[in-house]
Amino acid sequence: MIKVTECETPPDMVTFAESDRLFLNPLETDDWRIRRVVRDKVVACAEALPDGLCLMVFEAFRSRARQWELWNPVVADITKNNPGWSEAKVYTESSRWVSPPDGFGSGHQAGAAVDLKLARADRTELEFGGLMKGLSGVAPTNWPVSPEIRANRDQLVAAMHGVGMVNYPDEWWHFSYGDRLWAEVTNRDEAFFAPID
Repeated sequence: MIKVTECETPPDMVTFAESDRLFLNPLETDDWRIRRVVRDKVVACAEALPDGLCLMVFEAFRSRARQWELWNPVVADITKNNPGWSEAKVYTESSRWVSPPDGFGSGHQAGAAVDLKLARADRTELEFGGLMKGLSGVAPTNWPVSPEIRANRDQLVAAMHGVGMVNYPDEWWHFSYGDRLWAEVTNRDEAFFAPID
């Protein structure tokens, strides 16, 4: 079990700002708050990309209320499509697609996670396969996809790993630093960012 101990009191939250290498896509949110260290890593990643490529951020901090808004429809959909499943099995499967808002919540609730993808300087998004946030088989980062999509996913993961962030394997777009997922992937016993609200 990974221990979660908040290391910032109060949390050092800042706001993402657009630049010529970092775009904000308001499709999911207009709340661009994130922990300063995470913002700095994302900005460093964007600045290190090859000329003509940029990062496009879709979501950063997420309140517990917003996490419930995402969680409840997923649970309802999985329950409807699998009427014979136990509550525990529905919970486990739902947790693959959206972090449960209870307990330690998601990296987004800690201000430690960001959903993003690569784009061109003209804001054209690169192809990554399937819908971002879609409950589909192609969402896992290592799912078999076309060579173009594989190259785009691999480039994004390598760039984010290069600044110390980790990818959630079931969502090619989700990266975090300092939360429970990061601690698990980096084989640490403790995460240092806890949910904020």
